[in-house]
Amino acid sequence: MEPLPEEILRVVHKIIHPNFQYRITQPDRFDLALLRLSRPVSYRENILPICLPRHDASFWGQVGVVAGWGKTDTTYGKTGTNILQKATVPILSDAECLQWHDHKNINLELHSEMFCAGHSDGHMDACLGDSGGPLIVQQDGRWVLAGITSAGFGCAVDHQPGIYHKVADTAGWIAAHINV
Repeated sequence: MEPLPEEILRVVHKIIHPNFQYRITQPDRFDLALLRLSRPVSYRENILPICLPRHDASFWGQVGVVAGWGKTDTTYGKTGTNILQKATVPILSDAECLQWHDHKNINLELHSEMFCAGHSDGHMDACLGDSGGPLIVQQDGRWVLAGITSAGFGCAVDHQPGIYHKVADTAGWIAAHINV
């Protein structure tokens, strides 16, 4: 199978969310930024736009797809992959997420702009290097950007789901800055 064509574009401007907070022992708050490219991308099979969710959207109980070029195992020093990977992950309720972390003696501060997704057995997950990538959900026949990969306490570890920025909470800010 032939690889799909790629585009390499320069980033000419970045906008970090004004409420972003870097935190050392907890997931970052409002962990998202927008990048303006040097020119528009050319849409084709492997490069398509994504829909933003409604501000009141909830994806709890649905299965999402997370994608990235991060590590494929937790071996120390191993870098990510040059082949885009994907994993399906169930989106958890906040209560379930907190319960899972508590089960592992992890004191998680889960804020309203965050959600968790993952398998109880750690079956598959995002990992180091996947941060900033999408968690998408199919809704009404279209793909919607439900989350942005943000953090986790391990990769594909049982009862330690990934932590994602909830795009519905900032969809208005995103739309205002991308001129839609």
